[in-house]
Amino acid sequence: MAQPFSRNKVERRTFLKGAALIGAAVPLGGAVLVACGTNEPAATATRPLPAGTIPPDMVGHSNAPTTAAAAAGAPAAQTADGMDAMQKRVVDQFLANTKSPITKGKGNVPLQPVIDNGVKVFNLTMDEVEWEVSPGQKEKGFGYNATIPGPVIRATEGERVRIVVKNNLKESSSIHFHGLVVPNAMDGVPFLTQEPIKPGATFTYEFTLRNSGTHMYHSHHNAADQVNRGLLGAFIVDPKDPAKYPKYDREYIMVLNDVALGFTINGKGFPATDALTAKKGERVLIRWMNEGMMNHPMHLHGMPMEVFARDGYALPSPYLCDTLDVAPGNRYDTIVEATEAGAWAFHCHILSHAEGPQGMFGLVTALIVSE
Repeated sequence: MAQPFSRNKVERRTFLKGAALIGAAVPLGGAVLVACGTNEPAATATRPLPAGTIPPDMVGHSNAPTTAAAAAGAPAAQTADGMDAMQKRVVDQFLANTKSPITKGKGNVPLQPVIDNGVKVFNLTMDEVEWEVSPGQKEKGFGYNATIPGPVIRATEGERVRIVVKNNLKESSSIHFHGLVVPNAMDGVPFLTQEPIKPGATFTYEFTLRNSGTHMYHSHHNAADQVNRGLLGAFIVDPKDPAKYPKYDREYIMVLNDVALGFTINGKGFPATDALTAKKGERVLIRWMNEGMMNHPMHLHGMPMEVFARDGYALPSPYLCDTLDVAPGNRYDTIVEATEAGAWAFHCHILSHAEGPQGMFGLVTALIVSE
């Protein structure tokens, strides 16, 4: 079991210096949009750029357009037919992915617990992994149980859980259970609530689940790199009373991320993203969570989403929208009534995160509704 950590070990000067650095962070420039159905600021807009300029939020992204000319528009020598052929190619790859995976590796897979005297025990490792984000695009990532995102941890409100974590990385780490109400010693913040988990060491978290909803778990050590590189996962707590939750026929968990591995949904960039599928008339539950460093207004073509919970808490007035701004750290629960048959695009509406002259990429998938 984890040993109590004394917060007296925190040096005031170090703490205040870190806080000052956080306060000095400046968001990327651009206008502010307003999310559908809320009064909250949404994603940072991308201003028009001079020809030959790469958008600042795309620099270093391996699944972004590969040249400045491509970022600004179609190269002068490129024909309409040539551009169309490239765009068709990635859509064809995406449709092929619905039948058989076009990349290696799959994250976001449910983790089965071991039961120990009534406690649900989940075993996690922190691993270095070569992760194929899209066909041929392999990145050096970090993963829980060697997957990105890590496995889905799921239990029911009121149950006791134990998460045993082995660090196989070359650097220290920790796990923070984002959104869960936990004892202070289980909050996972190095030098504030615990010692960091050193390379080769094991740490055990244990607590009773006090609040239900859609939550996350991720590193809280060198987080801008570790989380962005893949140390993240979904933690779903089902309510003790199922009647508290809307009825649904299918469920999808959508973990958004950006920067280190490119723009990804559940660890993959289009065309390797998984499609959402449903039969006409079904109710589709979509759980959203943003583990990245940018806002992502996710837009569904053809049908609205009903937003009924945020950060695990039921909204007093659910609302309908077709574009939901998912800010870093936020989680949303939505229901889509699959009323319209067909393949409907589902993408981030910061367009530099989703589409260029070489076709769609990054934060794009589709909801495919069959008759």
